[in-house]
Amino acid sequence: MKNKIILSVLISLMMINLPSCSDFLDINKDPRYPADATTKMLFASGVSWSASRLGRDGQLVGEMWAQHYTQNNAANQYKDIDYYNMANNNGYPTAIWSSMYTGALPDFRIAIEQAEQNGEWHYWLASKVMTAFDFYLLVSFWEKIPFTEALKGTDALEPAYDEGKTVDTGIIAILDEAIAKKAEASSIASMAANDFVFGGNIDNWVKFAKTLKLKILMRDFAANQSAIQALVNEGDLLATADARMTGFIDATNNSNPLYEADRRALNTAANLRASATLANYLNAYNDPRIANFYEPVTINIDGTPAPADTYRGVDQGSADFYVQATFPTNAHSRARLAATDPVYFLSVADAYFLQAEVYARLGDVAQAKAKYNAGVNAAFTRWGYNTAAIFTGAGGAYEFNSTDLNSMLKCILTQKWIATTRCNSWDAFFDINRTGFPALGTQTANRTDAPATQNPDYVLGTLTPSIGSVLPAGDYPRRFLFTKSSSDYNSKAPDADDYPIGKKMWWHK
Repeated sequence: MKNKIILSVLISLMMINLPSCSDFLDINKDPRYPADATTKMLFASGVSWSASRLGRDGQLVGEMWAQHYTQNNAANQYKDIDYYNMANNNGYPTAIWSSMYTGALPDFRIAIEQAEQNGEWHYWLASKVMTAFDFYLLVSFWEKIPFTEALKGTDALEPAYDEGKTVDTGIIAILDEAIAKKAEASSIASMAANDFVFGGNIDNWVKFAKTLKLKILMRDFAANQSAIQALVNEGDLLATADARMTGFIDATNNSNPLYEADRRALNTAANLRASATLANYLNAYNDPRIANFYEPVTINIDGTPAPADTYRGVDQGSADFYVQATFPTNAHSRARLAATDPVYFLSVADAYFLQAEVYARLGDVAQAKAKYNAGVNAAFTRWGYNTAAIFTGAGGAYEFNSTDLNSMLKCILTQKWIATTRCNSWDAFFDINRTGFPALGTQTANRTDAPATQNPDYVLGTLTPSIGSVLPAGDYPRRFLFTKSSSDYNSKAPDADDYPIGKKMWWHK
């Protein structure tokens, strides 16, 4: 009960809007806790901060930019995200940046210092892994970030912005430090319920660290091939437990962050709709997970009652183009969210799909297929289905295509894209940029003159242009814009004009 209360208080803190002005934006400021805060409280606070904005703003942007969800055509809440107009809606990136630099990372820093002094190596290891993960998110969204001089307080009031490759190398070093402390961390009594991710299981924290390390190394497969092969050969990656924060309940300020912000806090709960990009794909292959991602429609586009279990998406970025008279709200599916949904950091399915990609690139077709099938199975069993073999078996809709490397990667990354829905959609956005899968298309999923009818020129499983996009034709988002706080409070911040939303990072396809 004590730990339930701690979690409830922490989640409530994370749901409160962050303060404004310089206190809000100073990435070197110490956390809000007193100097004698316990290590376990600092660790729990850091995890909660990490999950709060990732599970809300990161997940929201990821779902829309990976084209799992789109904005309802009867509301406006997320239209700027859907149109890639982030200059007008900089709150989402700012909130993630600030929650990491003023919340999670300082908490983990102090937890690490205290744990080292007190010999609390279990909290030390887990805090190191979460520190690495938070920096991974920041560098993946912005590329150039404060890293080597970050969190040094008065010793670096204006920390330098490091290049992405430098940050990635530094993150891997943090992960290697954590992995090396496994024996010491395992010899101490479990963190148990103070660990909202793995319940104190140090083996799983190490697997999380190694899986994250593999993700980073995959940004340059050719340069890192030996290290990548060593990791997959070792086999000590996530396999039985997802890295996710659980413990949310259906109560105000205690729910999943996106559910709390969207379903409970807004004046309408109809904003997030099924994107036709994903919905058409799932419908085409009779994928049962569509019922876990979306709610069925109640009417057809002409107002007649819809058959039971009908799921229909709306074109990406079409909020201003399909009016209610053309495409009524009840004729397209609402995105499913639940108050108790976990916030995922990495999943078992991720780990298997990563390994499948490695083996595909190495030319080991048998292992690529085995890991691919395991990934699809993990993605199905997450929702309670034991039917994955029907899809991946001979002649199945998702049977592994080993014709060539491109075919294998398309299979793997398409299924990984689906699996991140209502899970870790932001990671699908990263993978789209890294691999080029799903491919960036040029056609809308549905006909613009008949928005409930699939466009015959559209290639199923490719991303579609956002109809309302503010970007040049053919452009898709690649990164977050640097927040205003970067230039207002740090003279070393990059010039935002040099890093537009469509500019590729060094590891992008």
